[in-house]
Amino acid sequence: MIPCLLSVIFGTIFTMMIGFYWYSILFCDRYLKEANIKLDKKKEDDEQNSKPLILELLARFIKASLITYLYSILKVKNERDLGLALSLAVFFCVTFDLQYFTSKVVWEQKTWNFFFMKVIEQFISLSTLSIIAYIFV
Repeated sequence: MIPCLLSVIFGTIFTMMIGFYWYSILFCDRYLKEANIKLDKKKEDDEQNSKPLILELLARFIKASLITYLYSILKVKNERDLGLALSLAVFFCVTFDLQYFTSKVVWEQKTWNFFFMKVIEQFISLSTLSIIAYIFV
């Protein structure tokens, strides 16, 4: 129970850090351009900016919980399997993220650069979650 809890906590923290660096330091201007986001100084100072952060934290916590839970169920008893962990990352990315961001491109006229930027970040986050589950569980 403790290893699973540690996996979920560390997975959530590390994926939040990956998302922060990905969208603020590495690709901030490019992401804002591709997503057609215009920042107002008034909106930047608004206190409601914590609401999306809390929702993102909750979503990443749920992903970390699902990957940890599925890895602990699917692995052979007391045997660690890195291939299984990484295949869970590929499964989640193909099943959920590719479909979701493809529909963003098709229906919301987002660019393919936006698609690749989001899918690659999600795949890196999911791979990190899987490796953390492999280490702790």
